[in-house]
Amino acid sequence: MKHRLLSTLLATAACVLISTAPMAAQDDVPLIADMDIEALLEQELNTLNVDDFYLLDHLIDINSKVKEQQGRMDAVRDEATRIFESFGEIETQILLDRQQSDTVLDKAFEQVVRTYVAPKESNNEEAGLIVNPPKDVLLGAATRGDLADAELIAPASIPRTLDSWSTDQQDLGGPSILVLLLEEMERNQANQASLRETLRDELLALGAQLENIEESEAELETAIRELRAELVAINAREIEWDAENITPETIILPSSAPITSGWGRRWHPILRKMRMHYGTDFDGERGSPVWAAHQGVVETATYMKDFGRVVVLNHGNGFSTLYAHLNKIHVKYGETVRQGQRIGDIGSSGLSTGPHLHFEIRVDHVLRNPRKYLPY
Repeated sequence: MKHRLLSTLLATAACVLISTAPMAAQDDVPLIADMDIEALLEQELNTLNVDDFYLLDHLIDINSKVKEQQGRMDAVRDEATRIFESFGEIETQILLDRQQSDTVLDKAFEQVVRTYVAPKESNNEEAGLIVNPPKDVLLGAATRGDLADAELIAPASIPRTLDSWSTDQQDLGGPSILVLLLEEMERNQANQASLRETLRDELLALGAQLENIEESEAELETAIRELRAELVAINAREIEWDAENITPETIILPSSAPITSGWGRRWHPILRKMRMHYGTDFDGERGSPVWAAHQGVVETATYMKDFGRVVVLNHGNGFSTLYAHLNKIHVKYGETVRQGQRIGDIGSSGLSTGPHLHFEIRVDHVLRNPRKYLPY
């Protein structure tokens, strides 16, 4: 049962790793669809020396994060749908306002054309009257409010009087239709203002949900990186290194956690003063594994005032590594350990403000910046 569950979860993790990896050339990466995933996983698991439940826990964590990411994306889709509906409602009201405004303007323009004409041609050239003003004078007055040349427009020679209207035209009855249209446009504008406020809130909510998705993506990426580091450690334990081949350049990561502090002077949070930091800090969770960066012999496995629970591995030829602030030590003095072997758990013992691994490396018995040798 445990074996079958592990196979299923590894299949999920493999799909996640493939889907999140950058697209490569078709010749470089085999297509996952062309593989017999279950058979290959069965074969690979038979060769792995899985000595604890950490790998299984990691697979469960990845699976839950993928499902959580899907749930958050569904919520974003629902929010985007509501926003689209709000856009549509505002757009519909604006379109109605445009249609009504066009109707009023067209009718008003027709009335202007019927009521006003250009002045008759004048025989008095000295009068300086402009004959036949351009047609866009009327158009400008009616559509753009351009009254700069309004003096060119004269009343019709025979203006229409009230007597010329029919009885049914004179009997308007009820409120002015123009006033009603303007009142409706005012109501539409007020409603649109309210919809825009709602839309603004929905956009803010959508932005917050998108940030949540970014956080979940970062968490999933971290979980995948940690699993890959665990698999590297498992495989490294199977390698038998020749003493002459053990070099700082062949170390593996002692932890899958992200690096938060590197080599150099920094403000010590406990001692409250500037102090040289001679290692690299991995910001991991309490209890997560610490792996031997290389094959070696346990030179120190004890408790120190500053380092707390600490392990020092001697890899030979003046090359050694130190692992500090451990929560628990899994090895003892004089023990030979393999590369990738779990030698302790991340903790916060000694001078520490929170769970992390302090890692140091010495080459030719001299402290060196670990970042120069870590496989990043």
